[in-house]
Amino acid sequence: MHKPRFLDQLAIELGDAEAFTVAFARGRRAFQPQHVEAKWARDRAANISHVKLEVALDFEQKRISGTATHRLSAITGPLDRLEFDATELEIKAVRVGGEPATFETSDDKLRIALPRALGAGEEIEVAIDYASQPRRGLYFVGPDAGYPNKPRQAWTQGEDEDSRYWFPCYDYPNSRPTSEIIATVPEKFTAVSNGALIGTSTNTADKTRTFHWRHEVPHSTYLITLAAGEFALIGERAGNTPVTYYVAPGREDDARRAFGNTPKMIQFFERVIGVPYPYAKYAQVAVSDFIFGGMENTSATTQTDSTLHDARAHLDFKSDPLVAHELAHQWWGDLLTCRDWAHAWLNEGFATYFEALWCEENLGADEFAWNVRQDREAYLDEDANHYRRPIVCNRYRNPIDLFDRHLYEKGSLVLHMLRRVTGDDLFYKSLNLYCTRHRGANVITQDLQRAFEDTTGRNLDFFFDQWVYKEGHPEIEVSSSFDDKKKLLSVTVKQTHKTGDAIASAFTFPVTIALMDADGHETRHRVEINEREQGFTFAVEKAPKAVRFDPEHDILKTLKHKRGREALEAALRHAPEAIGRANAARELGNEGSPQATASLRDAMLTDKFWGVQADAATALGAIRTTAALDALLEGLKLPHPKTRRSVARALGNFRGDARAASALAGVVAAGDESYFVEAEAVLSLGKTRDERAFAHLTEALKRDSYLDVIRTHAIAGMAELRDERAIDVAREYAAYGRPPRARVAAVGALARFAALKDNRRIEILDYIAPLVDDHEFMMRMRLPSALAEVGDPRALPALHRLADRDLDGRIQRHANDAITSISEGRTRVEEGQRLREDLDKLRDDNKKLQERLEKVEALARDKPA
Repeated sequence: MHKPRFLDQLAIELGDAEAFTVAFARGRRAFQPQHVEAKWARDRAANISHVKLEVALDFEQKRISGTATHRLSAITGPLDRLEFDATELEIKAVRVGGEPATFETSDDKLRIALPRALGAGEEIEVAIDYASQPRRGLYFVGPDAGYPNKPRQAWTQGEDEDSRYWFPCYDYPNSRPTSEIIATVPEKFTAVSNGALIGTSTNTADKTRTFHWRHEVPHSTYLITLAAGEFALIGERAGNTPVTYYVAPGREDDARRAFGNTPKMIQFFERVIGVPYPYAKYAQVAVSDFIFGGMENTSATTQTDSTLHDARAHLDFKSDPLVAHELAHQWWGDLLTCRDWAHAWLNEGFATYFEALWCEENLGADEFAWNVRQDREAYLDEDANHYRRPIVCNRYRNPIDLFDRHLYEKGSLVLHMLRRVTGDDLFYKSLNLYCTRHRGANVITQDLQRAFEDTTGRNLDFFFDQWVYKEGHPEIEVSSSFDDKKKLLSVTVKQTHKTGDAIASAFTFPVTIALMDADGHETRHRVEINEREQGFTFAVEKAPKAVRFDPEHDILKTLKHKRGREALEAALRHAPEAIGRANAARELGNEGSPQATASLRDAMLTDKFWGVQADAATALGAIRTTAALDALLEGLKLPHPKTRRSVARALGNFRGDARAASALAGVVAAGDESYFVEAEAVLSLGKTRDERAFAHLTEALKRDSYLDVIRTHAIAGMAELRDERAIDVAREYAAYGRPPRARVAAVGALARFAALKDNRRIEILDYIAPLVDDHEFMMRMRLPSALAEVGDPRALPALHRLADRDLDGRIQRHANDAITSISEGRTRVEEGQRLREDLDKLRDDNKKLQERLEKVEALARDKPA
């Protein structure tokens, strides 16, 4: 589900990278408050074998009505009552075996008294007539006064436990019925659901069409989907599997750009998993205002239409990561589903890693390593600045709390390390056993471990204990020395992380140590790390030019390895893998000498991989010398747009430099073939605080672009410029009816001004605080971090309102985090005030003591005071 990195990617593209993560980075806190108790998988009284929904969608009233029929059998007998999840549903009637049954509703439950008790294994059908105007689970989208061109659509979103808002059900992953949907919609609309299309019919009098879909492969309730709207249909095939894309009319070319690699992905996943795609078709439906990146409903993924993009965006933006992630779920998460949310990494960690595997297959090893690095950095940021938890964790308030960097990115990294431990052949063989053994069933982490152990013959308790069931990761320090007389190189590896019950004392893992000579040739040694401190010796004729620990960066760790400039330059020139060269470039940025600058310039201009060029540009931006600026100005002409994007970003570090500002203004005025390069130049121009910037940014506000990236960067650039004229501009763009992403950027800019300008703080706070009731999901997601940045206790009532009233668990959590952040800030202010008062009192007391001492000394000298 939802792909958090996709949201981060969009945030970065929008010039608002702090929106989702950084605002609450106050240091590591507990994942959950102490009062939160463990949650265990739900008990089941009945086995539901089939769910049939016969529903009609009323787009005018934003209402659904119909009948949900469950075929089920008692697991044990006697069973005389049934309970279904039903939140905010109007239950009109219940029939058991065709006969009316009594029922009651309370506490989001529908409780049905069976006419007679069922014996174990005895089967019945329960039909429930209901209606609802759902606030979750099923979303109606359509035009209004602010957005008159928005398409009319309806779409569902069940994960984690939101299906209960749009039909009565057993809403937990440890039940797997087949499903069937018969949906009636306006006659021009198409309704898409799971499985195969059985048939359609038209009611001319009512001006409606009815679509009958049936899915024969059992799946969890949260994966049942319905999407309706006016869609254009694009059809392809992956072998014998029909592959379809549903998009708004006129977006067909954008759909082919976004989804065009899907057939190849299906065939690649079939090959490496060894299990054919398991469903009747694979559809992707692009919808408006979707609240996640994508959702992997069995055989019919829902995607945000934000991933549809034009040819200019396609230069340096691809939808493949999102598409591959949701497609991988068709095996990992759909065909096999976590039994309970504590083990949800078996869904999300797998999809995240298979997204990376597609990157490796399609773009090569360097892009794959880049993908893995992104995962590592995302997890390490959450671990350092937010909280630390085990991957398998059953202490949470809402299931959505678990859908974080530990679940996605750390889960992916654990699979990567498992692949390196076993080797590719045994890794994929083990996954095949895991998939075929548990096909169509619920799984827990022990099932995965058992499959790997049965395939490899290895005891993997140590691996799963340290990486999955315990929290944290190794913090490594490496040092080396060469004994010229003995011709021995000594390498010392220390694990310096703090230990405790929840974190491994010493992590165990194999790692490579590479020794590079002056010509760039390497000798590699594979060693086993299993102690807090270990030493290794290697016989060599002369001291290596560079010692590289874990050169391919396979291990999830932090690393301190002090290397001199010459060693870094050798790695930057000669490391065979791009990720090694890029990390050397990063470290050289801290060195800052003229020699380092020259090496970074050379790497930026000549390295064969764009990522190394980009990291070299970033390092030059950190050095900020005249020579570094000269190099970056050359870099603006490089062919790869992602490199130019980093160059433009780096130029923003040269605040007050007329040459940097002129170069950026030139890019802004002339434009760039890439939206994102142009947008980055706009933002960096604001960071220079050049007197010409405001006019250029004002002009950039007029430019339309993919995801509104140029306009949003212009607004963010105005905040960096700190020109108070931008406050009125931001207020204008924050208004309902303006482009949604520009609104989000505008609120971020207003928060920045409120934090910096005491004289405007109350005015700005009075404007943005009421937006906690805004209609748009993106705006409510942004508000907590904006109010936290303002840091004013007067924002607390608005945040409490958001935490108490919003139905989205992510927004609730962000609001609570913002409340904590502001409250702690207020506490620090109050504590500082008390300390100042105490200091003033001490000074007063000291002054009185000094006066008394002077009197005593005067008396001692027999002099009048």
